[in-house]
Amino acid sequence: MRIARYLLILAAFLIMISSVLSMYHGGDRTAVYVNVGAMASLAVAVGILNFKNPPKNRR
Repeated sequence: MRIARYLLILAAFLIMISSVLSMYHGGDRTAVYVNVGAMASLAVAVGILNFKNPPKNRR
């Protein structure tokens, strides 16, 4: 499960970078809206993973 979380975080980071580059490019903003939607879905997926498998206290 830890690898899945890291992959989701990496995907969100790459989408964020893509959004910033798309905003500076100018022109059609459709890609930015698609990226924002993708980031929202990734945030929901991470939230579901965290609630499904809460971190255990390590001693």
